[in-house]
Amino acid sequence: MNVMTPMDQAGTHVWQGAAASAQADRDHDRVGLLSPGELDRASLLAPDTARLYLASHVATRRILAGYLDRDPAELQLGRRVCPQCADPLHGAPAVSWPRTTLSFNLTASGGSWLLAVTHGQPLGVDLAIASGTDPERAAPLALTAQELDRLHRLTDPQLRRALFLRAWTRKEAVVKAVGVGLVTDLRQIEVAPERPGPVRVRFGVGSSPREWTVQDLPLGPGRFAAVARPAPAAGRVQLCEYSDQALYALAPLSSQAAIAA
Repeated sequence: MNVMTPMDQAGTHVWQGAAASAQADRDHDRVGLLSPGELDRASLLAPDTARLYLASHVATRRILAGYLDRDPAELQLGRRVCPQCADPLHGAPAVSWPRTTLSFNLTASGGSWLLAVTHGQPLGVDLAIASGTDPERAAPLALTAQELDRLHRLTDPQLRRALFLRAWTRKEAVVKAVGVGLVTDLRQIEVAPERPGPVRVRFGVGSSPREWTVQDLPLGPGRFAAVARPAPAAGRVQLCEYSDQALYALAPLSSQAAIAA
């Protein structure tokens, strides 16, 4: 893991963590930072899913608070208005208070989570775990005709699974950046999963950007992830391991960069 550097004006930090970790154990004592809505949501989940939800949401508040130089419990998190239907309940996540240009997106799967953070632009991130994935059943519901053709040309099951998950995470990162999620027909979004990336992807609704730079994240065997930013994307994408020590070293963004006037 690279040593974390301050986020520049165009850069993106992608934090990663896990529910089964010493850090998550420490954060379990910090669930009081969460809103009543978050705690209610966690109470409805199965135990393993609830643990991942709580770990990722506590981490999200602590990380965002570190950039904003605020108490994590003070943050108010909500959503942007959906660019497709103008519904304020299911757009992209956002910091409602304090006013800020900071943008973030959270994803979790298989006991792990990723939090992508930047400012001044939308972004999306997605994570998928290879174990248990059946591309034969899911691919017809998610891939374009061209992508299906490329999948069917592969005979090795591992290569087929990898191509499908590369396509899936790229598509999910884009629709999450737009703020429309799974209401979108993923079969209409071409992401060139046979290419290593970054790739340019065309998709947008309403006032959202229409073209995205999608970059795969190197998380190691069995884990697939991608981050989407408006094209042409500038600045580096840096992976950051979530820990108390990393948070203590996090330099808050300047008021000019992070706080809207």
